[in-house]
Amino acid sequence: MMTILIPATVAAVLGGFALRIWYRRWKQQRIEANRKVEAPNSYYSSRGVRQQEDRERWHSIKVGTLHPLNREEVLRLLDVVDEDGVSSLSRKDRLFLDNMTLPRMGV
Repeated sequence: MMTILIPATVAAVLGGFALRIWYRRWKQQRIEANRKVEAPNSYYSSRGVRQQEDRERWHSIKVGTLHPLNREEVLRLLDVVDEDGVSSLSRKDRLFLDNMTLPRMGV
């Protein structure tokens, strides 16, 4: 009885180790296959980056080509942006400046 029990126990232990090694490798391969890396030029960006992009886009407005009423409003809003930052503008003011610029890429 002992002659069969010892080899069976050793075989079970070795089989358990082999099964555990196989399972770890299989799990790691499955994780790597499902991993998604975000592209560097992603659609999503932080608020600070968006505000910087907005500020650069708004400062690229060709003020000389605007109607005098729009020109005054654009200059006033650009002064507000320079003094208090982009976050100080209301949604209406942001929309006005966005309408005076070329459309953003990807939007």
